[in-house]
Amino acid sequence: MKSDEYLYLYELEDNILEYILDLPEQELADYIHILIARFYGHTEKGSSAYLKLFAAYHSSFLLEKAYRAETYLNSNYTAIYTKTGLIRELVSDLYSIGKEKLAIH
Repeated sequence: MKSDEYLYLYELEDNILEYILDLPEQELADYIHILIARFYGHTEKGSSAYLKLFAAYHSSFLLEKAYRAETYLNSNYTAIYTKTGLIRELVSDLYSIGKEKLAIH
């Protein structure tokens, strides 16, 4: 990663993304907990907000893997990322947001 302040999924090398997704269930949960504590420190573990963040992180890693692997998908959709390691949304390129292939909010 280029910055210690942010986590952009598109900056992760394929082998790092694969490593994260191949972690045993408890290790993956511990890693996601670290991300939530780092970027959303005010969120109480076990709370509704925490569980939503947990699901968002897990699914963002899975979606990033699928987005990279499927040429048809990544050539027709633009991924919009957050600075905290989440995919905010995928937008159809029919609704162009500019010449850039990704947008960061």
